This record gives sequence, structure tokens and C-alpha cells, in this order.
Amino acid sequence: MKTAVIFLAIAILLLVFIYARIDVWFSETTIDLHIHDTYFVIARWHAIFLIILFLGTLSSLGGVIGTRLQNKFFLIAFILFIAFDLYIVWTVRSLFN
Repeated sequence: MKTAVIFLAIAILLLVFIYARIDVWFSETTIDLHIHDTYFVIARWHAIFLIILFLGTLSSLGGVIGTRLQNKFFLIAFILFIAFDLYIVWTVRSLFN
């Protein structure tokens, strides 16, 4: 359990570091990211979903590593988060083909 909290703290620190390095503007429904010479406009709900997915994946990975695959809750959560991650990657990849 301690490793899951450590991984969650690392993930939050990584998000704070990314937030500090990128220009971010919040509006009522969107989040505008300015990275180098490109603006990305993301719906607020999509951004919240992606952040929850990122934090959940790293937290469950920490739980799986910390319990050495003995806790079934962390193992099932990790498998579900990885499945959702792969689905999102596959969907975004198919949009660009």
C-alpha cells in the first residue's frame, strides 16, 4: 500500500511539473495548452478523464509492485486501467490514420 501512495505522489508531482512548464488557460468548457508553437484545445471532461486514468494507472502499478502481485484488488485495477489506456491509445491512433 505504501508503494501505491509513493507512485501516486510521483504522478502528481509529474503533473505539477508539466503544468509548470506548459502555458495552460482554463475556460468554462475547455483547457487550452500552449506547447512550443502549437495550441491544443481539450474539453475539460476529457482532461479530467485522462488525468484520472494516468493517476489510477500509476497508483495501481505501485500497488502491484508493492504487494508483489499478491493483492487481487490492485492487480484487477491495474489490468482495467491498462485496458482503458490501450483503448484510448488505439482510438487516438486510428484518428490519425
